Amino acid sequence: MFKVDRTTLSRRHRGVQRSNAAYNEQKLLLSPQQEDELVKYTERCTRRGLPPTREMIQNFAGTVVKWEVSESWVTRFLHRHTDDLTIKWSAGIDRNRHQADSEERYKLYFDMLHSKMREHNVEARNTYNMDEKGFFVGITSRSKRVFSKAVWASKERTAAVQDGNREWITLLACVCASGDALPPALIYQGTSGLQSGWVDAVEVGKHEVFFSNSGSGWSNNDIGLAWLEQVFQRCTKQKAGRSYRLLILDGHGSHVTTDFIDFCDGNRILLAIFPPHATHSLQPLDVVLFAPLSKYYSQELDRHLQRSQALLRVTKRDFFSFFWPAWGSTMTQDNILKSFQATGVWPMDAEVILKRFYNTNSEQDEASRLGQHGDGDSWRELRKVFDAAVDNKARLEARRLEASLHSLQVQNELLHYENDGLLQAAKGQKKHKTKSKTMDLQRRKEYHGGAVFWSPRKLREARAREATKRHEAEREQLQKTHDRELKAAAKLYQKRQAAAAKVAQQHAAEERKMAKKAKAEELAAARALKKLQRDAATAQKSHDTSNTPKRKASHKAGNNTAKRRRVSRRGNGAVPAPATPPAPPKKTTRGRQIKTPTRFN
Repeated sequence: MFKVDRTTLSRRHRGVQRSNAAYNEQKLLLSPQQEDELVKYTERCTRRGLPPTREMIQNFAGTVVKWEVSESWVTRFLHRHTDDLTIKWSAGIDRNRHQADSEERYKLYFDMLHSKMREHNVEARNTYNMDEKGFFVGITSRSKRVFSKAVWASKERTAAVQDGNREWITLLACVCASGDALPPALIYQGTSGLQSGWVDAVEVGKHEVFFSNSGSGWSNNDIGLAWLEQVFQRCTKQKAGRSYRLLILDGHGSHVTTDFIDFCDGNRILLAIFPPHATHSLQPLDVVLFAPLSKYYSQELDRHLQRSQALLRVTKRDFFSFFWPAWGSTMTQDNILKSFQATGVWPMDAEVILKRFYNTNSEQDEASRLGQHGDGDSWRELRKVFDAAVDNKARLEARRLEASLHSLQVQNELLHYENDGLLQAAKGQKKHKTKSKTMDLQRRKEYHGGAVFWSPRKLREARAREATKRHEAEREQLQKTHDRELKAAAKLYQKRQAAAAKVAQQHAAEERKMAKKAKAEELAAARALKKLQRDAATAQKSHDTSNTPKRKASHKAGNNTAKRRRVSRRGNGAVPAPATPPAPPKKTTRGRQIKTPTRFN
């Protein structure tokens, strides 16, 4: 009927000859099974908060096929999988914020928030959210522009001109769940006080706004307390009467000071603190209102630049004239109601936030692995192995085996790609341990989920814990100071003792040197005196010997009777011998006089 040769049918039936579709499939860089695995891997990366870029997709594919992949292949790949993949502009989110997105933490936060709101019968008209937002006076936000194609191609102009003034102004904004907004409070950067030129555009009766200034342009403890007393209390006390007011804010240092908390405790204001790094999901101002406020401010700034042809500078004098229209366009009743509804605060509905966690499918890790990384198991080589090992390739089991081989090969390569990246990141990572001191405003219990809610009872407990810690810290500081003083005194005493010992040693050495010198002089004098005495004695003896006549014999020669020698005195004419000076007294080495017996004199 179809005039097909029997041999052709046999080859086709046995899987020796493939269809045209299979032949075209073989010419693809990746097989359909491998592309499906790459799509699944992209989904896993996205769920982990790391959606890949085009370059990363290109690297993934190159890792699988083991050669460089062109950018045009990435375009064709994305076009083939438009049902599963899409390209969107995306701004980065801090890792701490990404990790704070937890169903368990958010559920605990909403359980506490809503239970306390019901316990204190907090109404929508008494529920408020307050936060800060900063503005660079002359910086516009990112926006799409229409360029001349010729100018863009020549690279003559690829960006819009902006003023570039980076003077900082902070906004303290507060909105109510009933759809109202409190007057904005603007903090200008300046140390010499609020300048009249900054508020020239403010008209009494038309603009309801508060102003302040600080050296940095940011809020601080004093400004935070001043806003609470002079703005929030003034604008909400009469409406609340004796009812409790709920003020939800982040954990900024200027919002959780002791004075701030004491004022709230004394005026029936309940404080609720968002869990750390979660304001991007839970705070009404962050989720709905601040983004359009920035957009409208940028639009006002762009209009000014267009009118002035970018020839006039933008300063703090011009800020309010741009800010006030943007504030009015943003803080509408509909937008404020949507902000509280989108964050589950009012109406009290935690499912608005928690439902996004329900669609996450659990992923099972594959227990089996095929081959080793870098062994050349590309899908074409696997196909050759498969063709040589399987005879009947048309069987269902053979097709399943082929698809499994391709899937496992892709997963294996991508896992090794991830492993290499983690190893490189681990080698270059440096861990810096820093100490931080934070007020212990609440016991860190797991059921709080990181959220802090300040009821009067909890405030008393927090103050007691803070006082205990402060007293302990003061006592430890005093003890450390006392120990340091004792140590310094001991060190000074040792230093003085060492100096005195050194001086005494020097004096003793000088005395020994002088004594040694004196002794040497005495010995030299004694030797000289003895020499003089010997010389005198020798001279006298020589003189006596020469002047004495020869003695006559008193007896005859034969008479042996011994006769005594008689000493005769010299006449007056004889020269007397010089008188012998007395010998110097003998002394010891220490200078003590020695008295010798008379027989030794």
